[in-house]
Amino acid sequence: MRNISFNLSGKIDPLLSEVLGLVSREAAGLDIPFFIVGAMARDIVLELCYKLPPRRSTRDLDIGVEVAGWDDYERLSKALISTAKFMGTKEPYVLMYGDLRVDIVPFGGVSPDQKTISWPPEYAVIMSILGFKEAYDTSLLIRICDDPVLEVRVPTVPGMALMKIISWNDRYAERPKDAEDLLFLMDHYASAGNEDRLYGYYVHFMEEEGFDIDLAAIRLLGHDMAAMATEITRELVETILSGELDGDDDHHRLIRDMIGSSFTARERSDEIRGKLERLRQGFVEGLKGDDG
Repeated sequence: MRNISFNLSGKIDPLLSEVLGLVSREAAGLDIPFFIVGAMARDIVLELCYKLPPRRSTRDLDIGVEVAGWDDYERLSKALISTAKFMGTKEPYVLMYGDLRVDIVPFGGVSPDQKTISWPPEYAVIMSILGFKEAYDTSLLIRICDDPVLEVRVPTVPGMALMKIISWNDRYAERPKDAEDLLFLMDHYASAGNEDRLYGYYVHFMEEEGFDIDLAAIRLLGHDMAAMATEITRELVETILSGELDGDDDHHRLIRDMIGSSFTARERSDEIRGKLERLRQGFVEGLKGDDG
């Protein structure tokens, strides 16, 4: 029997269950592992699993698939289209299921350097896949439906945070919502199943932050991100955080995107800077293997 992290049977939109059932069936037939990523994963984990406040709604479904090469990816795409439920589009990674957009992003053997993928045949569309492997390997197993049984994987909160910061950096100016989502993950990490950890094994974070559980949780998030990341991903995330926190304030793009259109920009800037400093501190502590 597999270890189910959460049972959400009866709580998932029927359309989403239908789509995931088809993806699961076709992917299993080709022995291709997959997991839900993006905004839909965020909503499932934060709202349904941890009962956190809802974010902006999404009608898109993003799927990450671990494949040995582009041939496997092509076989999966064709298998989905052959169901007559999915339709191809001009974008190489987008299928439509009625009005639902389904983005299917491969990782694994399609990337020689395990950093980026470039889409055949023109190889003009380039996308970062750093963080995908780590997020999949540490993902949660969620039961979507009891009858028939349907189980899928979604990233943990640290896995989401890794993917968010890399996605934001990879497509800056196009993805300000990634920065907002990262801030939300930081602000709610204590409530995402981590209070016992903070009052237990990681109580030193609480003590050092004056028992401010929110700041201590941000350090723990950074620590957990570093613990799950590969060396290549660690180097990139550390570079992103250092680049955003060090130097001239005018170049702090991540802070600006997290603030959004706030009328109290200066106050919010100082507050968010402090939170990102804790995230970086926790990340560096995780790199050093500082487990208290």
